[in-house]
Amino acid sequence: MEGFPPAHCRMVESAVDGDDAFVVLDTGPAGRPYLYAGTVHRDAAGWHGGIDGNGGAVGWTITDAERDLGVVAIWDEAPPGADAARIRRGDEECEIPIRHGVYLATWWREPFPEDGPWPAAVAFRVGGRWVDAAEA
Repeated sequence: MEGFPPAHCRMVESAVDGDDAFVVLDTGPAGRPYLYAGTVHRDAAGWHGGIDGNGGAVGWTITDAERDLGVVAIWDEAPPGADAARIRRGDEECEIPIRHGVYLATWWREPFPEDGPWPAAVAFRVGGRWVDAAEA
């Protein structure tokens, strides 16, 4: 969060795996989200920024250069009123909560998925019913 004005930088979602984390920040003014996310790593001095970028995304970010492993992550704004997202990656499907209007799903210690599968948001729960992501 260093370098961002405190009034315009709020952590809205995170996923932690040991000393690694993936963090989604909202760096926009109140009521106008502007998402910025990336990896961070913890050592004895605390948390330190890694690789980051803006806008919603799906991708892989290296977290262990020695073993060429990283985190696969999907994150973005959710439709208004949604309280959960259904994410599919290959044959795997998971339901994740939406916090502060944002969803985040991660898979840690993964090699780069050259041939996939890449995760995708396939549905959102809005008003107690699941809505296809293309319709949300």
